[in-house]
Amino acid sequence: MQNNQQAATEEQSKNQEVKQETKQCPLCQTFFGSAKTNFYCSQCYKTITQNTNEQQPQQQQQQQIPEDKAQSNQQVNIQQDPSKCYVCKRKLGISGIQCKCKIVFCNKHRLPEDHNCTYDHAEKARQLLIKNNPLVDHKKLEEL
Repeated sequence: MQNNQQAATEEQSKNQEVKQETKQCPLCQTFFGSAKTNFYCSQCYKTITQNTNEQQPQQQQQQQIPEDKAQSNQQVNIQQDPSKCYVCKRKLGISGIQCKCKIVFCNKHRLPEDHNCTYDHAEKARQLLIKNNPLVDHKKLEEL
């Protein structure tokens, strides 16, 4: 008999919890929602979940695009066999020429224009000129 009373009280407490968890829908303010649906009614909850499901694939595609670009840049710099030219796959032997981008090429593809070099030769030349040619002060010229 005590088990029946305990079961009845547990059932009543569960019913009270369910009643406490329902609130009026904040969007339509007509129907009631539960904590399971973030207190939205069933109609509003369906529209919200459909909107978020449509937006998530778009966001995932946008995130995958920069990752794909980063992966493609990394793949360009990886040379599988250093005994062959990266562009034409010709065997090199001792005649291979290593570019500043750390990839080995044959004599035909050794120039940066011929193998789409990732190393910025122009910027390196500018930095070297700035370093070797300091700015001349007009005060020094007057003293001479």
